[in-house]
Amino acid sequence: MKKTTIWTIVAVIIIALGGGVIYATHKSSKNNNNATYTQAMASGKNAVTAKKYSEASSDFSHAYDIKNTDEAHNYKDQSDGMVDAINSTKNGNYNDALNTVKDVINQDGGYEVLKNQGKDLRGTINDVKDNYEHEIKPLFKKAKKEEKDEQYKKAVSEYKKVLDLPYINGKYYGKYEKQAEDGIKRDKDLTDSHDESEDSNKEDSSSNSSTDKSEKKESSNTDTSDSTGNAGKTGAGAMGDHKVNGKTVGSSQISQLRKKVGSLGYDSSSWSPQDLIDLYRKSDHSDPSQITKSDVKSYLK
Repeated sequence: MKKTTIWTIVAVIIIALGGGVIYATHKSSKNNNNATYTQAMASGKNAVTAKKYSEASSDFSHAYDIKNTDEAHNYKDQSDGMVDAINSTKNGNYNDALNTVKDVINQDGGYEVLKNQGKDLRGTINDVKDNYEHEIKPLFKKAKKEEKDEQYKKAVSEYKKVLDLPYINGKYYGKYEKQAEDGIKRDKDLTDSHDESEDSNKEDSSSNSSTDKSEKKESSNTDTSDSTGNAGKTGAGAMGDHKVNGKTVGSSQISQLRKKVGSLGYDSSSWSPQDLIDLYRKSDHSDPSQITKSDVKSYLK
């Protein structure tokens, strides 16, 4: 056999072996990438289950870097949406939070677990918004009015009512809890300063008369503007008492009560959560759905 023929055969063998090595290496790399991608996606899903959405976003982003799939991209967008919605709720931006969580729920090709968690979060956001609008905000408004009238002790009392709310220590109310704590500290300092001023400079009779008129005017305004009678102000239903038959009335029941009052022909938006709880207590029913128009009329007398 000629030398040229032998070298040709050797060259063919070398090329064949080299091609096999390259193919095997490529296949191994591809398999490794698939395994790493699968692992990153699994890690992201575990983080979602634990509601650690920032971690989930990082894992899905890593998976997308390995393999540019719509699945990884969509799951990351949903996780980012949950983070944004939660932060917006904590900051009191409820409409932004609801719009963001709506995108999570409606994400095409999204992760079903995230969609379901988005629906749960939407309910929570609505509950937090309801508590703020009908209970926390009115208390802050009263406190600000007392501060404007230099009734600092009364302002402190209103801020304390905020801190007495059973849900105020929850993760979405930290902003309002701090505002109430700061208000109490500020008005206590102002109370001490005001008292020292009164001790050193006795108020004349006209000043006392002015204060009396201010208090009477406040009392008059309260009587005429409260369309739900004395709800939540005195007795067992005083502000901060959220129990009926020894059990705390949760946000879902408050929402049910509000819908029930509205279905009976009343403006439920004017009822605070405390008003609704007091109605529930007085009606003596075991379920909010059993409340009748007669119960509401009796309560408002």
